[in-house]
Amino acid sequence: MKKKFVLMCMTGMMVFGMCACGDKKADQEPLGTETEAETTSTALGEENADGESSTEAERVSDRPGYVGFQDLEIEEYITLADYKNMKVSAVKPAADDAAIESYINSALLVGNITNRAVKEGDVADIDFVGKKDGEAFQGGSGSGYKLGIGTGSFIPGFEDGLVGVMPGETVDLNLTFPENYTPNPDLAGQDVVFTVTVNSIQGSAEYATVTEEEMKDMGLAYQTKEEVWEAGKKAVEENAEETFTANSRNAIVQKLVEESEVQSVPDYLVEEEAQNYNNYMKSLSQSMYGMEFEDFVAGAYGMTMEQYNEQLNEMCTDVVKQYMVMEAVARAEGIEITDELIQEKADGEAAEYGYASGDELIDEVGYATYRMSIVQEKAIERLMEIIDIEEENAQAAE
Repeated sequence: MKKKFVLMCMTGMMVFGMCACGDKKADQEPLGTETEAETTSTALGEENADGESSTEAERVSDRPGYVGFQDLEIEEYITLADYKNMKVSAVKPAADDAAIESYINSALLVGNITNRAVKEGDVADIDFVGKKDGEAFQGGSGSGYKLGIGTGSFIPGFEDGLVGVMPGETVDLNLTFPENYTPNPDLAGQDVVFTVTVNSIQGSAEYATVTEEEMKDMGLAYQTKEEVWEAGKKAVEENAEETFTANSRNAIVQKLVEESEVQSVPDYLVEEEAQNYNNYMKSLSQSMYGMEFEDFVAGAYGMTMEQYNEQLNEMCTDVVKQYMVMEAVARAEGIEITDELIQEKADGEAAEYGYASGDELIDEVGYATYRMSIVQEKAIERLMEIIDIEEENAQAAE
């Protein structure tokens, strides 16, 4: 997905970085008796030294005298800890019967019921369009909405009108908004028509009591409880291994950065990382939310630009420290990151992330950030082979 690679580079393997994510609700809330406020949870960003973050600003890497990570006299900045004799511990999630059954209940015994009508207590997957005087009104449409029948989430009559409707059927509901409807006063007391299609009924069951007939009704691929158990067991064990690997990588990087001596951090490299991050965040605020960046920061983070810039600078400083430590490891281990390797990797990843070419991807992300994503990947792979990793039980870690 285009643009998303910026965050992957900066946070995917960062111990210090924070990932950004959003939860923007679809245009289907005003039907309820109370509208839930839209929320957006994102990472604390990063900023350059003087507070500028415009995509039109001169790139730090284009300034005269710029020296990238690959050309730093790294020994002047970093004294590596003795990583060859280092030991770390990492948590591995439990893969016992309790974990397997919990996973099965939450992930595998969930399906869509299509062979009976909607009844009270169901969760129905619906598409709907609300019209007043034949015209669709704002906030009255939704697709793939999961509606609990009997919860009172929508206006009176909406949920009752779906009881008895079969999946695949479409019905028109002639309804009237309450006189005291506050989410949209223009609709208060107004007659409307909702055209609703029931796509399916969400079904779920517990492993301890589920029957083969229930699994069939939910359209599950499993025909017996034994098949469900084996599928759950495999998934939980694979997840435990993947999580242990991820935890091991993070533990190694964190300990190595903490124990290595950092003499100084070049301000311009911190500024460059902040600039790259802010360019992404500005494009996100415009393309996804249609907001000016300052308004986006205020709404998403609940802070002023001054506060944002301060925290951004702190995070970028930590990121650059990590970059330099990984650069030092790569050199100590003779890991060479050539321009040809960088270009080849970018060309191979461009289409996956929505870019027309590897050059466009590198330009968007920034050469230093993209190169460091490769340096870190190679360095951490080598460290995983060298460092002794002790498996820590998840319960013991708690």
